[in-house]
Amino acid sequence: MNKAFRRFKWSDLPKRKRQLAIAGFVTTSFTAVFNYKFRECVEIVGNPAQIQNPNTLFWLRMRYGRARSRWFGSLAELHVPVAFRQSLYTAWAWKYDANLDEVRYPLDSFGSCQDFFCRALKEGARPIDDVPAGVVSPVDGTVMSSGFIEGPGARLEQVKGATYSVPSFLGFDPIEHIADGSTLCYIVLYLAPGDYHRIHAPCSLDFRKGSHFCGELLPMRPSFVSRFSDVFSVNERLVLTGSWKQGQMNLVAVAAQNVGSIYLDFDEKLKTNRLRDIVVHCGGDVSNKRFVEPIHLDAGDALGGFRMGSTVALIFEASPGFQWDVAQGDRVQVGKKLGEAP
Repeated sequence: MNKAFRRFKWSDLPKRKRQLAIAGFVTTSFTAVFNYKFRECVEIVGNPAQIQNPNTLFWLRMRYGRARSRWFGSLAELHVPVAFRQSLYTAWAWKYDANLDEVRYPLDSFGSCQDFFCRALKEGARPIDDVPAGVVSPVDGTVMSSGFIEGPGARLEQVKGATYSVPSFLGFDPIEHIADGSTLCYIVLYLAPGDYHRIHAPCSLDFRKGSHFCGELLPMRPSFVSRFSDVFSVNERLVLTGSWKQGQMNLVAVAAQNVGSIYLDFDEKLKTNRLRDIVVHCGGDVSNKRFVEPIHLDAGDALGGFRMGSTVALIFEASPGFQWDVAQGDRVQVGKKLGEAP
């Protein structure tokens, strides 16, 4: 082998192979430098997302870039000719098992795919359960996880096998703001592409603050978040903070791959997945907005939504004895009871 190496001459290689070798060396070198600088950046800013493996996150953000979601959003906003709308939206519903019987308006009234994703339902399609001491589902989706937060600085399971930091997810530690004897509860609901994409209030509440965390747009499907930790705390998200009759209430809308756009019915200025925003875990600022007057919503009132599907989390204070009525994997709809205190 040594003799063969000594006899090797670069000039003997075909021109095409020399070009490929040079391109491979340059690409590998640049990627290694970017990887190092990304990990250095996370360390310098103090790792606000408490990322356990920055190297893995680097490769994930290479695979699922924010630009891709902006391109997908632009594609979804394109005008669809009336002649194609019925067949296109029907095919989508068949692919993703969406119920078109609930849609309020005719299919040919949706001018773009994005309009169809944000479709409204018929009046009475989602009756709201009467749960005076509990919460109802704010979305149509599947329960990814639920339970109780026991102590400060908690890390919760995204799905069994991977975790995320609660203080990094919300921007503060909720355990520090609950009354003595209260219980801190959480539930995560995943919206599939075929689900109804609007978000509703889980109870009678008042939101006093909104926080927008610029972040990655990694997939949120259970098969993905069970393999990689910290997806929740690095993804783009909107945190609404306020109170309900039993204490603090936090509702978090988490963006995902191809779902960078989150909107609020009561704040038209909110813009997510903007081109020049810097992700928070690399030193970007959190955009905080304190509402002049608390935003009051009753259970079931619409508050916003996704321009496709993603994930919604509730983290809230409850009276002692609060019990969940749902389990991981259960399908829920807007207005259905999730849990209640005695």
